[in-house]
Amino acid sequence: MRGLDVRGLVTENVTTEHRFVRWWRKENDFVDYDLLDRFLENLSPQEEIGGVELLTLEEMLNEVKRVTGERLNVTHGESGDVVKWIHEGKTGKHVNECMLTPEMLLDIYDVETRGNPLC
Repeated sequence: MRGLDVRGLVTENVTTEHRFVRWWRKENDFVDYDLLDRFLENLSPQEEIGGVELLTLEEMLNEVKRVTGERLNVTHGESGDVVKWIHEGKTGKHVNECMLTPEMLLDIYDVETRGNPLC
């Protein structure tokens, strides 16, 4: 599929719940994730895409939990959902707590996969 076809497919099927896109190249050698708006903004009309799938926040959260295992927890508070993420840094173990946002979820995923997700 060309980028123009992908854009049409996405805009036909998107709902207000979709925040992410999972996409892969036509060679089907890797899968990548991005924020839906950023993906569409950077999509070239002539770019070759193998396929694309729209994801909700919950679906992306499940993918991040799959990658992080028990090192990621979400708690529900009065002011919103909070993510507690335990990970290794250059100076040892770090614990980050922040509001659950699509951007934060993708940032965690990118750090955990070192920006190189595989199928």
